[in-house]
Amino acid sequence: MKPSLTKLVDVILRKIQETPEAPPSESGLRTWLAHQGYKQRDIDAAFKLVRPRLPGRPSVERQRPATLRNLSVYEDYKLTPEARDALARLELYGLIDGYEREMILDRLGQFEAEVGLEELDYLLSWLVCSGRDVESQHTIYSVLEGRKPNLH
Repeated sequence: MKPSLTKLVDVILRKIQETPEAPPSESGLRTWLAHQGYKQRDIDAAFKLVRPRLPGRPSVERQRPATLRNLSVYEDYKLTPEARDALARLELYGLIDGYEREMILDRLGQFEAEVGLEELDYLLSWLVCSGRDVESQHTIYSVLEGRKPNLH
C-alpha cells in the first residue's frame, strides 16, 4: 500500500477530531480532500478504512464497550517498547480490534525472549492478516514499520 494512503487516513481522522461538536460529513470531507489534491481512488480507499469512525454511522466502537486495558506486568515485560508502540498504533488506528489484540498477547508465551517487531510481524501475519485483503495487510505492515506518524 502506498504511504500516501496511510497519510490520508491520518488526515481524515485528524479533521474529524478537530471538530468533535460538529464533525464534518463524509461528502464534505471528500470534497475538501479533492480540493487538497488527493486522488479519488485514494480517497475511496481511505474512507473504506475510516468509515466506522464517521459521524452519523453506527460504529463498532459505539456498539460495544471499549476494550482498552493496561498491559499486565508479564505482557509489558515480554514486549519491547517498539512492539508495544506498534501494537498500540494498530489498535488506535482501528486496524485490529480488541479480540485480535488479545489473541496476539495470548501467544507471547511461545517466545523465549522479548517479543520485538519481527516476532510481532509474525504474530500479525499468522493471526490477523490471514483473513484480510491485501490492502488491509499492507496498511497493517506500513503502520507496523512506523511509516505513519503517531496520533498520541
